[in-house]
Amino acid sequence: MSQTTERAFETYVQTILLSRAGWHPGTIAEWDVGRALFPALIFAFLQETQPKLWQEMQALYGSRLESLLINTLLKELDLKETLHVLRHGFKFYGRTFRLAYFKPAHGLNEENSNGCHSF
Repeated sequence: MSQTTERAFETYVQTILLSRAGWHPGTIAEWDVGRALFPALIFAFLQETQPKLWQEMQALYGSRLESLLINTLLKELDLKETLHVLRHGFKFYGRTFRLAYFKPAHGLNEENSNGCHSF
């Protein structure tokens, strides 16, 4: 394979994201074609990174939580676009769910200097 093809570039980027950036690949079965996202990965990320908020919302909305969350997220993405939602999260009934955590500009705070993390 030529190193100057788009496929080679895609493979390189994917390798870096998976090996160094903590990304997790999705499968075709997990991909929601109509919504163009991986709902299961989003829910797993929210539960892992914001367990208290997830539990609070689960107590309030029960089995409807995932459907309500995805619909709210899709509306926010339509209104504010992807970069804004990644940078600032999205509001869900007065609370903010984050979809990414970015590495601080400096390493002075050991607690926050472990790198970025996103769904």
